[in-house]
Amino acid sequence: MLPRPRSCLALAALFAASVCAPSADAQGDTSLRLLMSRELAPPGPPTDAAGRRVAPGAGAEAATVFLRADRLEGTSSRVEASGRVELRTRRETVLADWLAYDLATEEVHGKGNVTLRQGNDWVTGSELRFRRDAETGFFEDPRFSVGESGARGDADRLTFVGPDRYDIFKARMTTCVAPREDWFLSGETIEIDTEKKIGVAHYARLDFMGLPLLYSPWVEFPLSDERKSGFLTPIIGQSGTRGFDVAVPYYFNLAPNYDATLTPRIMTKRGFQLGGQFRYLFDEPQPIQGEAYAEVLPGDSQTDSTRWLYSWRHNQQLTPWLAGYFSLNRVSDDDYFADLAERVAVTSQSSLVQEGGLSATWGPLAVLARVQRFQTLQDENAPILPPYDRLPQVLATLSPIHWQGFSLAGIGEYARFRRDGVDDGSRAFVYPQLEWRRQTPGAFFAARASVHARQYGDLPQPAADGDASPSVVVPIGSLDAGLVFEREFRAFGTDFIQTLEPRAFYVYAPFREQSSLPVYDTALDDFSFDQLFAENRYVGNDRIGDANELTLAVTSRLLDPRTGAERLRVLLGQRLYFDGQEVTLPGEVPRSGSSSDILVGAEGRLTDAWLVYGLVQQNLDTGTTERLNVGARWNPEPGKVLAGTWRYTRQVGSVVYPNELKQFDIAAQWPLTPQWTFLGRWNYSLVQSKTLEALAGIEYNADCWVLRAVVHRLTTTSDQGTTAVYVQLELTGLARLGTNPLDLLRRSVPGFLRSNDPARQSRGTGIDPYPEF
Repeated sequence: MLPRPRSCLALAALFAASVCAPSADAQGDTSLRLLMSRELAPPGPPTDAAGRRVAPGAGAEAATVFLRADRLEGTSSRVEASGRVELRTRRETVLADWLAYDLATEEVHGKGNVTLRQGNDWVTGSELRFRRDAETGFFEDPRFSVGESGARGDADRLTFVGPDRYDIFKARMTTCVAPREDWFLSGETIEIDTEKKIGVAHYARLDFMGLPLLYSPWVEFPLSDERKSGFLTPIIGQSGTRGFDVAVPYYFNLAPNYDATLTPRIMTKRGFQLGGQFRYLFDEPQPIQGEAYAEVLPGDSQTDSTRWLYSWRHNQQLTPWLAGYFSLNRVSDDDYFADLAERVAVTSQSSLVQEGGLSATWGPLAVLARVQRFQTLQDENAPILPPYDRLPQVLATLSPIHWQGFSLAGIGEYARFRRDGVDDGSRAFVYPQLEWRRQTPGAFFAARASVHARQYGDLPQPAADGDASPSVVVPIGSLDAGLVFEREFRAFGTDFIQTLEPRAFYVYAPFREQSSLPVYDTALDDFSFDQLFAENRYVGNDRIGDANELTLAVTSRLLDPRTGAERLRVLLGQRLYFDGQEVTLPGEVPRSGSSSDILVGAEGRLTDAWLVYGLVQQNLDTGTTERLNVGARWNPEPGKVLAGTWRYTRQVGSVVYPNELKQFDIAAQWPLTPQWTFLGRWNYSLVQSKTLEALAGIEYNADCWVLRAVVHRLTTTSDQGTTAVYVQLELTGLARLGTNPLDLLRRSVPGFLRSNDPARQSRGTGIDPYPEF
């Protein structure tokens, strides 16, 4: 009966988007939209034989109208209904005390508690007049409710200006349950164009607890998920190293496949910083995508220097088999992240890579050719050795080729190494592998033979025998076998399937003299369950350890018999040595025992609430515990989390932890009352007697708004730390204002969930969405 009933509900949709273009999460959302914007666009609205638009699904079924009332009367051109009037079509329902329909002019006129409903959304008012042909008319004193978001609001008048165009006067919207009015978004006049998906609000204002928070005499906003240029929500914060910190990003929607963001930022302890981001995505003639970001802080007040950062990542498919890329990352000084960043993942960076290359693929063969340089960020109290640049590196990889139970794979590389601008030689190696594998449901067996051959060139210092181009060839053989047993098992009143999986792994590699060869990219691998079943104890290609050793291990799992989900896994393993160790890295002490430390590990979700994990590395010769990591998480329901971890390592061997590592890490999210929730984390080092990271915060949920306040303390270098304060006000269904702590909370508190997350709450609008239907 009425055109596009959901368009009549644009009164609700416009408020959800009308703060200042995208909301506080828009920066993340636009990334998704940028990728999705290349999907096919839906076809235009259907038309009839005369070229006029018709509603989707128009036809006999869509045109059918059911009318019911206490009294019906009319002529061939006009119908009037009164007394509990109910009009229904396939898509909507209209209720009124009185309703008239003029067949000649196609005009609908309703009076007295007129209500229009589609799904859980509805609009009600005192009078409705609408001409279907011209799509003009008005809705007097409209009130609305949007079931999905819980939004409700009202206006003085809604005017139908023409096809897909509406004017709304003195409109208000909130998600607070009536009769509460903690916050309201209002506008004197709002112009809606649903065809262009654009709205314009005049004299828009956001009031919170009776106080005006935002005001704009004119604002244009989108009516859909499509991106639109405009200011993003300001970012406001406070930290010890930056002072009061305010950033106001402006988003440029340049085209469906590229956009930009410009971010002016003021830090009271540092000065004015300007940042910019540009993203792009193309399909023709071959796929291209990339992102460039830069920021500059001229005249830092603390260092009296200009500080800057740039990052540019680009990927391009040149042909169906050839692709190119580059990644450029650099900062002005070693302390840039420690002074100006606020995330551990950023402040802990020690190397920034600048590289570019080409990759080609022919069936199972892949070749990468690249140049790679590093900027090493040094902490003067904990210096590190910079990695070698590779100028260039050519790496070829052969994926397994299978035939008659055999598989052939391999890897080969040539690289030239440089450090601090000085050439340090080159290295080439090949590493082919041939494997035969047999597997059944209850057992497996694999035999592998491989050869690691490498040669160095142009060494600044010849090897011990005077050879400036030394080479070494190491053959390697291994056998791997295991069994799987199952049985029904019952524990804690629950039925399980328990497995017992013994496994044996033998590897042999003869000794080859390598002590005089350079070390470019090789280190001792971390002792773990994965390393127990590795052929080489080193990571990298400058050392192949001599080996005549056998690993024995057993794994037991508890499986849910209904779903097959793993509830608990327990592992036990040890390596037995038949010969002494001769190949070492510079400074490495050869092992002296005939067996490795024993490893015991367990992890699993014992119940839906309890998650436990642990790892013990025990030296049986000395009776000492080399490593102990244990932790547990209790998550009895969404939004309630207690987690704790203890980490101990006897010998770390680094500058920061010269002897051992002892740390505990506890985190919590716990509701104190139905409205107040505590948030916290404490990561403390007993060796350094120092808090590495601490967080304390509260979250107050008032149903239609949430206030979050978080204090975060982070150790950025060995003798420097920073404290940041986050305060965020979230108006449910509208926007988030302030500094966003959500990413920090998700990283710091395992299982963190917002107090107003739909998984934790179900709420109503406070208004019956089905009045008298």
